[in-house]
Amino acid sequence: MKILILSSNLSNDAGGYSESSFLLREKLELINNEVHLLGFWKSKYYNLNYKLTDKINIFLPGIINKFPFSYKYFKKIFLVKPEIIDIQGIWSSTSIFSLIYYFFSKTPYIVTPRGMLEKWALKQSYFKKRLFYFFVERFHLKFATYLRATSELEAETFKNLGFKNIITIPNSIKIPKKKSKIKLNNKKRKRLLFLSRLHPKKGVMELLDCWRHVQDQYKDWELLICGFDENNYKEEILKSIKKLELKRVIVKDFVTGKEKDNLYRTADLFILLSHSENFGLAIAEALSFEIPVITTDKTPWKKLKKYNCGWCVELNLKKIINTLKLAIELNPRERKIMGVRGRKWMIKDFSDQSIGNKMLSIYKQILKKN
Repeated sequence: MKILILSSNLSNDAGGYSESSFLLREKLELINNEVHLLGFWKSKYYNLNYKLTDKINIFLPGIINKFPFSYKYFKKIFLVKPEIIDIQGIWSSTSIFSLIYYFFSKTPYIVTPRGMLEKWALKQSYFKKRLFYFFVERFHLKFATYLRATSELEAETFKNLGFKNIITIPNSIKIPKKKSKIKLNNKKRKRLLFLSRLHPKKGVMELLDCWRHVQDQYKDWELLICGFDENNYKEEILKSIKKLELKRVIVKDFVTGKEKDNLYRTADLFILLSHSENFGLAIAEALSFEIPVITTDKTPWKKLKKYNCGWCVELNLKKIINTLKLAIELNPRERKIMGVRGRKWMIKDFSDQSIGNKMLSIYKQILKKN
């Protein structure tokens, strides 16, 4: 089967958006398919975790970095002549290219909005999105064979917006090999890890406020914040750390590959206080490294309680502080057992092999109908 995956952003700093696109292509090809991946590189950093092949094409964004456009990208779709197309993300020129190609070829396609239809996301650049929706995106979504939600929470969003052609398949993650945890220089100090984009949506300021309330009580713990700095938000974070007189807070630039893996292995707890998430790849990654997770009910991770490997709480300062205290005060052995449960869950439901097979099954089903 000839499959084409289209993405508007393949940069490392796009986080799960980029990672899952590369991973899906890799797994589908291993199952004996011809899989092409096209996308823009919007970052000034260039550090790929995947080997480039003749089936992976990366394009420069052109004149407007926030709205990349490339004639070569558009032309390549016609040259590939796919049997089916999988679009990652919306509100971009990729939607335009996909829609035009559909009118010429009637090739079926799936759209994975990647959280871009959530209420929080729709409020960002509201008028530009309304305009783009009227001329492009409403038609693009209308003619899609399926809208793919990566969680039940996102599927519910699609239903509330009036969509019916919905499938729910989560993002996949690469399950890391089991290795012993890396010890910090100061063996007495434990680590609370935040690893995601530095963006207001990710609840970094709320995290700093929580840390302010617990830092003096737990002097053997430190907070490490690591992520790609989006729109100079790191500067706001550093100002807030100084203003709140926070102690033992480390702010680190985003990392990839082995460096990121090693960072997970130094953590005792993972925290992500997002205001909105369609999936939250960093949460799945943390669980795969046997780290218990604290997150909010604005993310699709309510099953943390069911599998007893973390906490999913209201985005409420008092409740988060109480949960953080509970997690910190747990016996290290109990935290370890929680982490083991989380990894088993990730292997069962989110491994790249499992999700690759599910997506291939959907593609076959679509082509059979056609």
